[in-house]
Amino acid sequence: MTTALAVGMLSTLAVLAFVMGVYVVVERPGDITHRLEAYAAVSQKPRDKGEAGRKGLSGLWELLDRLLSGRSMARALALRLAQANIRMTVPEFAVISLSLAAVLGAVAFVFQRHVVSAVAAGAVGLVLPWVLVESRRGRRIKAFHEQLIDVLTLVVGSLRGGHALLTALDLVSKELGPPASEEFERVLREIGFGLSQSEALNNLVARMETDDLQLIVTAVNISHEVGGNLSMVLEKITETLRERIRLQGEIRVLTTQQRLTSYILAALPILLTIVLAVLNPNWIMQLFQPGWVRIIPAAALTSDIVGFTITQMLTKIEV
Repeated sequence: MTTALAVGMLSTLAVLAFVMGVYVVVERPGDITHRLEAYAAVSQKPRDKGEAGRKGLSGLWELLDRLLSGRSMARALALRLAQANIRMTVPEFAVISLSLAAVLGAVAFVFQRHVVSAVAAGAVGLVLPWVLVESRRGRRIKAFHEQLIDVLTLVVGSLRGGHALLTALDLVSKELGPPASEEFERVLREIGFGLSQSEALNNLVARMETDDLQLIVTAVNISHEVGGNLSMVLEKITETLRERIRLQGEIRVLTTQQRLTSYILAALPILLTIVLAVLNPNWIMQLFQPGWVRIIPAAALTSDIVGFTITQMLTKIEV
């Protein structure tokens, strides 16, 4: 009786979460100011409450929006969504994450009939969207950093041809591929919305989080305020970046053995588990029996990931 009641409650919660997730994707709120703030990842004051909450799902949406508005964690998440170029607000992401966690937890409980399985599946569903966002965010920032030399080359050439800085940035947004084209197009769009050039460029630095870009933007802002030969300054920065890239390549070659060792050590427990599963499946499957014994492989996998992360951090040398 208790199991049937728990299954019914979890199924109801999963269906409700799924419906809310679909509503978030299909019926997004129409507050233009809030959408622009989330898109530009600009920290603003919390919005006014506005009209009274709507009925049903709309009322729940407005409540969640008010609860998350202005929170430091919500601002950090909005910045990460902008860095990953995901056109989604913080409440939308939160509802989708909770919906996925509820659905996976309910499915795991229905099939395994154990609370540990439901909690583990729910945790996976809750963490999976964050992992996807962080993965895409890291790839975009790395790709943008690799395009900085091309960006500076186009900007310097345009400035020497007598064009203004905004014209040079427009050229970058049209000639280069993403993510550089997307980010500089966003900078131009923010300036068109009324932000100053310095504010738009500082927002770009906040999204991309690279020291090289911070150096470039600082030089541009100083030149904008006090004047000077911006093309010559950017050319010197380009030479510095090229030298830094050369040194990073040499360091990567010198640390190849250490990084390869970390890959082998991280893969060894997983390969050993696979071999044991092939040789004696009945013995290895005892670790996956219903109950608290499942904590053992979960803890082993977590320790393996943590150890691999630490060894990768030790091989990184800042230039």
